[in-house]
Amino acid sequence: MHCGKEEEKVETGGGDCGLNLINLNDARGCPAPVLCPLLPEQPLLKGRRGMQPTPVTMGPRHELATEYLHQNALAPVGDYQKLHAAVDQQQDQLGNIRQQQFQSSHMPQNQTELQFARQMDPNADNLQNPPCYLPQQGDDMPHKDHLTPMGPVGPWASGKLDWSPMAGLTGTRPVVDRYSITRYSPNEWRARNQETITYVNQVLDKADKNRFSGSTEYQRLSALVIKTQNETTEKLRNRSQLIGKWKGTLENAIKAMADEISTMEEERIRLRKSLVVLGVPESIAKECISKRAGRPDTELVRDQTEEELVNELALIAEIRRLLKKTLEDFETQQVENRTARQRLEYDWSDKKEAYEIDTLNVGLNNNSRVIMFRPGAVRQPPEQASEKYWEHFSQETLEECEKCRQKSVALRNTLNSILMNAARDIRTQADVVEKTLTARINCTQEAVQRFENDLRQILQDLADTETRILQLHRRVRSFDAAMKVAQTRMDNRSFRPNVENCRDVAQQDLIDEVHTVQSSVSALLHELEVSEQVKGDLVKARAKLEREIMLKRRTLFTDRERCMLLRSHYPSANALSGTAQF
Repeated sequence: MHCGKEEEKVETGGGDCGLNLINLNDARGCPAPVLCPLLPEQPLLKGRRGMQPTPVTMGPRHELATEYLHQNALAPVGDYQKLHAAVDQQQDQLGNIRQQQFQSSHMPQNQTELQFARQMDPNADNLQNPPCYLPQQGDDMPHKDHLTPMGPVGPWASGKLDWSPMAGLTGTRPVVDRYSITRYSPNEWRARNQETITYVNQVLDKADKNRFSGSTEYQRLSALVIKTQNETTEKLRNRSQLIGKWKGTLENAIKAMADEISTMEEERIRLRKSLVVLGVPESIAKECISKRAGRPDTELVRDQTEEELVNELALIAEIRRLLKKTLEDFETQQVENRTARQRLEYDWSDKKEAYEIDTLNVGLNNNSRVIMFRPGAVRQPPEQASEKYWEHFSQETLEECEKCRQKSVALRNTLNSILMNAARDIRTQADVVEKTLTARINCTQEAVQRFENDLRQILQDLADTETRILQLHRRVRSFDAAMKVAQTRMDNRSFRPNVENCRDVAQQDLIDEVHTVQSSVSALLHELEVSEQVKGDLVKARAKLEREIMLKRRTLFTDRERCMLLRSHYPSANALSGTAQF
């Protein structure tokens, strides 16, 4: 029963308490069930043949009362016996039910329940003698306890005085309550008793008629309650199965999201490794440029290798910016993934708790030991959601989390393409740099070889020129004897006497001979001078070749021994993509 339902009342009579109405569901307080001591077992009422009226002196209305009794209480014998035969059958069944309930109620009580009852009902002064105005736990109908006599003071006393000059003042007269009436005369009191007896007879007549209808109505309502309870149990079972299905779906989604988060974390670590490894080719390129910047003199050329190294640095810087942007996207996506997983876990936790509650409700029945009155249980909170919104919320949660997971998968696929393209571009540029560097080394080496050959030839020509100069000196000196002979002859002929000293042919030939020797010596001296110039040019060429060979050998050392050695440590494509150790 719930506090929000309509109050149910049961009429009990007999004993010293008279006719009283016991409220089985007091909506004003809805107190927790209190364990009261059971009354002694009542004898089963079987075969009751109607209430026999107690002889009462009627007074002037005796004839009317007798006629009323004959008309209403004493029905025809045949109908009366059929009626009471059905009543007896119902009373037998109710008696058996009450017997079972009485036996179950005398079973030992759990101490925890007693302590709970003591906490829930602070008005009970003793667990052995609690106030018995509520039904016993497990009883179908509560038993009427004997009421203790009322004192003059208490919550039942009205405290009202409606006569005497001192009306309304306390302490002037005994308290007048709602049950004790002392302001009427004996005649009036007897008239009141007559009215009471008449009313009691009418009530007893209604009770005889209501006994059969009450028992059959109880059976009908019991069957209806059991049917309703079974239908509710089946609906709770279906609801718990539906919640369990959603809970399993959420568990799969949580597992998929957790796997995605772990995979994203691995990819993020891979991306960070790629950023770290990316510093190696950048350092190699910078070191190569720095080493080549130390090339001497005319070898400091902005060749194709230099340009490709600069392009390599620019490419690495661009890839670094792209990877940093991708890393920021990964961290943002990880936050979204964790938020989605937390939302799934919250929803799963709520559904798990709801599943456990509905599973517990499915297992409850009328014999469960944990059932009790719950005040306010039938209230519908204003913030309670509808079933349609519940399903929409769960579906929306799954869809949003699935979208987040798909976005994460797409980002991971983008990372794979980014890393593979970056590694391919870097390795391609590295191959271009190494190719141009190798071509430059080969070209420089060919130049060195050519200069060495030329130097060898220069040295040979220089030696030959020096030898030739010596020969020319000797040849020039070799003409001195012929010049001396010619000049001696002419000098001797100059001493010819008189006419004998004439310009004859011999004289002219001697003069021609001197001129010839002299022109020959001049020619040889000119050749000697040219040889000296050639020697100087050869010396200068040798020095220039030696310097060029020295410069190119230093360039070869820088390119071949330093740069190529550095580039031999260039990371592979797998290392650049973060999938392998460097």
